[in-house]
Parts: sequence; structure tokens; C-alpha cells
Amino acid sequence: MKLTYFCFEGTPEELDASELVHKLVHQQSAPAHTARQAPTVAAHPDNDEEVDFGWLIEGEVPGVAEEGQDIVKAQLAFNPAAQQFIHFLAEADSWKNVGVHGIKRKTWQEGDSLDYSGYLRLRRKGSQYGGFAYAFASTGVINFRLRHSDEIEELAPDAYALTTGHRQYRVSIQVRDEETLRQALALAELAYSAT
Repeated sequence: MKLTYFCFEGTPEELDASELVHKLVHQQSAPAHTARQAPTVAAHPDNDEEVDFGWLIEGEVPGVAEEGQDIVKAQLAFNPAAQQFIHFLAEADSWKNVGVHGIKRKTWQEGDSLDYSGYLRLRRKGSQYGGFAYAFASTGVINFRLRHSDEIEELAPDAYALTTGHRQYRVSIQVRDEETLRQALALAELAYSAT
């Protein structure tokens, strides 16, 4: 469901005569899965405070199940590189047998929905491994199932080694712009091929 809300103040004659109101009411929707600047206020995902943010996510977030769409969109609203993160998901989701999933919490029981509030798990279907990447929508950080090496450093100079967490997932990058997006996709392809 898509809901657009406008609030205008003025007499009917003033509103009818306003070129700006006419443009806003009759504007075309943006293409699927885009982020655009939009002055909006929402509750921050980590607390109940209202925060002014600048991204409105239109269309579906690529690969994310319907049950996780609203949660991931709320997280992306706080990511300054939301569009690049969406491009990352769209590209990775287009690869053969890739699924974008939420996670099962420790208290998960049969019939419960997956949790999309922490991170997204990108997994190659049929793989014996848990996933080739874990992506955090609110920050743009992506952890890959790779070990840091000279090859990784050359392929993605903005990637960094993790010293904590699961020993298989030791390469991370934050998607901040087109260059880090390119590097993240190269790392994702490497991790995908290894799983």
C-alpha cells in the first residue's frame, strides 16, 4: 500500500491558483526502489524520539519480503547513502539463486515471521553456508564471508578487517557513495562465488 499525505493551508481559491500545489498533487511516482530527498519526520528505529530525516523510499526494497518492507524502509530513511545501498541489494538479488532474508531470533518459533530490524542476510539458495553477506540498512555496513587479505585490500581499498564476530565474516565495508558501492559489489561477488 502506498500513502501520500499533503497538508495545505489556504482558501479553496488560493489552493486552486497555486502552481506548486498543482505540481505536488499531480506529480508522477518515482520508479520502483528509489530513495529521494523528502522532508519527513519519523520515529528513529532505535528509540521513540522523532527525528527529521531526508529519505523517502519509494517502491519495493529489492529482494526483501513483504513482511520486512516497512522495517527496512524505516532503516534506510536514516542512511545517507540509501540509494547506493538499494542498488547493492538490487544487483546482488539479481544473481542466480540469491535470497535476501531477515533472521531468526533465538526465541523464533515455527510460524513466526523473520526479524528485519537488525540486518539482512544475503544467501545463495542451496548453499551449505549461512550467507555470503550481512547488510545493515540503517548504516550501509556490509559484512562479507571473506577473510581479509592483500587481494581483498587491492580489490576494495575502503574495506576493513573485523577482529570480532564470527571468524568467517571478517571483511566489512560501509557503502557511502558510488565508489564504495562498486567495491561492495566486487566483494559480494567474491563471497557469492565462494559459497
